[in-house]
Amino acid sequence: MKLLILGPLFFLCAFKFSPMSQSLELDAGSKSVQFIAENETDQVMPIEFTVKERVMDVNGKEEFPAAKNLSIFPPMVSIPPKEKRTIRVNWNGPKDLSSELAFRVIAEQLPLDVSGKPKSSGIQMLMRYMAALYVTPKGVSSKITSSILSSTPDGMKLSVKNDGKKHQILVKPTLVINQGGKKVSLKGNDVGALSGENILAGSERHFTVTTKENFPQDAEVTLKFED
Repeated sequence: MKLLILGPLFFLCAFKFSPMSQSLELDAGSKSVQFIAENETDQVMPIEFTVKERVMDVNGKEEFPAAKNLSIFPPMVSIPPKEKRTIRVNWNGPKDLSSELAFRVIAEQLPLDVSGKPKSSGIQMLMRYMAALYVTPKGVSSKITSSILSSTPDGMKLSVKNDGKKHQILVKPTLVINQGGKKVSLKGNDVGALSGENILAGSERHFTVTTKENFPQDAEVTLKFED
């Protein structure tokens, strides 16, 4: 989950947005998914909703270009105190995708003007949720490989690639390094930099793992994790 707070801390529980991850399964005939925004305050809560494409670089930094073939309704809503509203995201594109597509559904709290209406200009977001949305075609899967980019006694820099067609979360990762017939397993705190990380379809990420051993770059690396 990504949650950004801009403003005083009393906005921390201003509203909830859920779920934080959804998959729109094209093989199941799905054309839309729903999210729920809940106003937990005693005041009217204006919230704006947008959907953006999700692009991640090797260091995990994300960019959000305009999304294609997706629409969101309603784009903005003022939720009465203690009430909920349903937000629908629709897929308007083809069903025969070759690979999963990744998006962010963004819910942004907007300030009210003195009349109690959302401000139409000079908008400053007070709180923002960023949920994950995947448009997933039939029969796709991830394909994770790893290799050593560099290694010193201070740390080992790894490349983790997903040559598959579906994103992969690294749950309880274990690195098995085969060096001249000698196998070394790293897990737990030793691979904390990998734990819970998301490798999007067709992408590559770089991580630094703390280790006292200096492994050669050509050592065989196997990255294991739980599905």
